[in-house]
Amino acid sequence: MSLKDTARTVAVLSTLHDAIGDQLKGAKKELEAGLRKAKDETGTQKIAVSLDEGEDVGTVSLVQPKAAAAVTDAKAFTDWVMQNYSGEITRRFVTEVTPGFQKKILTEITAAGVAEWADPETGVIHEVPGVAMQGRAAYTRLTVPDAGKTAIAQAWRENRLGASLPPAITAGGADGEAEKLRKRVAELEERDAWLSALEAAGLDNWQGVDTAREIFGGGE
Repeated sequence: MSLKDTARTVAVLSTLHDAIGDQLKGAKKELEAGLRKAKDETGTQKIAVSLDEGEDVGTVSLVQPKAAAAVTDAKAFTDWVMQNYSGEITRRFVTEVTPGFQKKILTEITAAGVAEWADPETGVIHEVPGVAMQGRAAYTRLTVPDAGKTAIAQAWRENRLGASLPPAITAGGADGEAEKLRKRVAELEERDAWLSALEAAGLDNWQGVDTAREIFGGGE
């Protein structure tokens, strides 16, 4: 591939990458809103992802994380640590709890599910002020196994994805850059398969292989 061809490929891929990124953000927001609505209306939190032909290629689900501990009153929490664990206080221009100790307290409270902490050394159970359990926002999780990725890639190469692709990718029809990229990918895959076959047949034993390596490395 010439330098000019490489530059064109980079320009096309960069443009498509930006277009896909913008479309993906919008699609994810729409998907999450749809899943939230489905959960409220029917309790549905997980759906299968299928291609037009009906084959499942993965799943997408609405994940609701468990409530986690958070400092809701920094002063009350800091005062409690100062009174009971003063060694975990850092004094600069302000008085604050050491990050490691705060993380330890919040992690263990999250695991317990209540704003109480049991001192492992003394066994004393503290009702920790300034800390509360707070719900966390649900998010979507897309799962596409290797078989699904292979099916999607094959459908893309065969131009069967249709409405699943944004207009920026499909615009231009058979003569558009997307079609050119599809053909180029198919050519490279065919060439890779041929080279793999040559290697399997003992190409490394060919007397000209060292010369080929020098040419590939930029030699004459």
